[in-house]
Amino acid sequence: MNVPFHPIIVHFPLALTFVLPILILIFALMIKKNKMSHQAWLVIIGLQVLTSVTGYIALESGEEAEEVAERVVNKNVIHEHEERAEVFVGSTVIALVISVAAFFLRKEIQFLVKLTVCLVSLVSCFFAYRTGESGGELVYRYGAASAYTQEFELTGQDGILPTPGQRTSDSSASSEENESLKKDDNDYGKSDENEVLEDEDSKLED
Repeated sequence: MNVPFHPIIVHFPLALTFVLPILILIFALMIKKNKMSHQAWLVIIGLQVLTSVTGYIALESGEEAEEVAERVVNKNVIHEHEERAEVFVGSTVIALVISVAAFFLRKEIQFLVKLTVCLVSLVSCFFAYRTGESGGELVYRYGAASAYTQEFELTGQDGILPTPGQRTSDSSASSEENESLKKDDNDYGKSDENEVLEDEDSKLED
């Protein structure tokens, strides 16, 4: 069975989103106290870029999986999940833009802007939870994954449907063995009957 790409990639932006607020607050405080250089903030920007990029990839891969899931799930339920995902990715992009701006602003207001980034990231956590919740409902409540299992059951393990009337080499070999066994059984039965008849004839002659 071909596993869809969407459930594989979607864990990366979700995990990064819940880690980022803590890291943002730590980096902001450490830079303000001069225990980290100003360039250390680039680490936060890099992580936010990774969050937004993986979130966008998850969003695009979800649209591909939507075509398969619509076989067993109502379109309205899928669209609700998609809309939540769009809001979530949008919030990560907003946090990224503010973080980039904070890097170039004056030092006097950088800490305040970084706290704003932390607040926006917390809001992203809420949207990430809502998106993950609706995605879980699609799988465990509405059975979206069954669209893939049904496809696997129809196509078989190798993904090839058997042709009606087609006989494989194994089936032909087994049928030949069965035919040979039948012939042998018939032969054995005839030989036993012949021996019994010969014994009866000899007794009559005596």
